[in-house]
Amino acid sequence: MLTREQALTTLTAYQDRLEEAWSQGAAAYQDAFTNSPSGVAAHEIDREMKITRVNPAELGLLGYREDEMLGQPAWQFIVMESVSQRAIDKKLSGAVELKPFMRAFKRADGSAVTMLVLDRLIRDALGQVVGIRTVLTELDSSSEAQS
Repeated sequence: MLTREQALTTLTAYQDRLEEAWSQGAAAYQDAFTNSPSGVAAHEIDREMKITRVNPAELGLLGYREDEMLGQPAWQFIVMESVSQRAIDKKLSGAVELKPFMRAFKRADGSAVTMLVLDRLIRDALGQVVGIRTVLTELDSSSEAQS
C-alpha cells in the first residue's frame, strides 16, 4: 500500500490531469475521468452536495452501482455523515482552504474504508463555484502515522 506522501502525489497528478483534460473538451475529460490511475477513485458533486459523476474505480472500491450513487448526497457514503455534510458546505461556500484529509467511507457491504481525499472546486465560466471534484485512494490508517 502507498505511503501518504506517495498517495498524495498520485492524487495531485490526477487532479492536474483532469484539469488539463477539461480544457481539451468533454470527450477528453470523460476519458480521463473514467480511466483513472490504478486504485484512484473520483466523484463530482454539485452545489446541492449530490453526486453528479462517479468513476468505475470508486464504484469498485465501495461496491456500489452507478445508479446507487448518482443523485445521492455525497455525505451519505461517509461514516461521519453530519461532520462531512458541514465540511462540504463550508468548502462549497469558499469558507475553508481545500487540503488533503483522511475520511472513512461506507462500502455497500457496511464496512468502512479509510481514504486519503483531495478536493478541487469546479467553477463555471464566470468563476462561480458549481461543485467539487474529489479524488481519493485507499490508505491504511497507519500510513497517517508515517507522515
